[in-house]
Amino acid sequence: MQKIASVTICSINYIAKALVLFDSYREQHPEHDFYVVIVDRKKNDFTVNRDGLSIIWAEDLLIPNFYQAAFSFDVIEFNTNVKPTALRMLLEKYDAVAYLDPDIEIFAPLSPVFEGLENASIVLTPHCNTPILDGCKPDDLEFLKFGTFNLGFVAVSKCDEAFAFLDWWSARCLEHGFYEPQVGLAVDQKWVSLAPSYFANLKILHDVGLNLAFWNLHERHLSYENQKWLVNGNVPLRFIHFSSFNALKPEIIAQKQDRFAPGSRPDFEVVAKKYSEKLILAESEKYSSHKYGFDYFDDGTYITPALRRFYSVLRLERFSEIENPFEANGLVKKFAEKNGLLVRGNIPAKRHNFHDMKSYGFQIRLILKMFRFALYIIGPERYFNLMRYLAHISSLRNQVDIFSKKK
Repeated sequence: MQKIASVTICSINYIAKALVLFDSYREQHPEHDFYVVIVDRKKNDFTVNRDGLSIIWAEDLLIPNFYQAAFSFDVIEFNTNVKPTALRMLLEKYDAVAYLDPDIEIFAPLSPVFEGLENASIVLTPHCNTPILDGCKPDDLEFLKFGTFNLGFVAVSKCDEAFAFLDWWSARCLEHGFYEPQVGLAVDQKWVSLAPSYFANLKILHDVGLNLAFWNLHERHLSYENQKWLVNGNVPLRFIHFSSFNALKPEIIAQKQDRFAPGSRPDFEVVAKKYSEKLILAESEKYSSHKYGFDYFDDGTYITPALRRFYSVLRLERFSEIENPFEANGLVKKFAEKNGLLVRGNIPAKRHNFHDMKSYGFQIRLILKMFRFALYIIGPERYFNLMRYLAHISSLRNQVDIFSKKK
């Protein structure tokens, strides 16, 4: 009998989701081991009330220059970028390991996954199995930006090719795993679009019962028959990925989509409401109010996204000897103070998505008028090249020349 484990990764504020995943997974696979990797400041007294759930802290993954990596990436980036390292560590002692995002619920055994690993080194699921370009988000254009496969799920079997894949993927993530789709980067996910070209025994699973989510609902419908959930009437529902899900508003499906209006998918809404109830119950210990530890210097000063980006590209040039950039009186904090990279009031800014653009109509119209004026002044050829340059410079990592070369 094979020795199998599954793992999820989250910060403390997402633990409630990880517990719902764990409960549903163990119901289907009580014989498997299950791990949660916590990407946050380590708390030796932190516990969760679940028998059989093992916790690994990110700093115990033995990532080289751990604190430098934790400073370079934001919470979403770092959670995703340690994934290959976590999988590799577990694959050393298991025959097969599956990764599942914490916002997943299991509904039936993952048999197609582990059967697929019997003759494959890596198994993945695509975002969807049918093309879609209907003017709504997400669609094929979005998948070109963010990757062919959804890396909320991946599984590997113990073999040389799987280890080679994880080593390659980890190196890319820990050096280039930024969320900057404007320059072709999408954390851990975009890299794996290349993996079928590099790893011959990778297998793509097209089972519509796997990884059902808002990005493939156009091709998948749910029904409940004989006390089992089915997809498209005949395929067992294995798991749903509740990405971009608001537990207080389950009817909207996901905040990062505009294809389905609230109430337009009653089949999905039934399972979403039940999932919401489980999340709210698991949240009774107030995990979601926990602040991400690596968002702050040791003295509690907030680390802005801009500072992270500039640090990430200046790390080797200016800060290579700084083992812990979080030090309250260290060189990185002084650099931030000197260059206006901290915020007044120490209050983090909201992370915006495409829905928020509607709230900035006046500002957007003003910017467009400025662009129209620039077009009039410099002419169409120079304006075209200016826009190409702005696309490049929109990544803060391409703006480091704004700082003095002096340390």
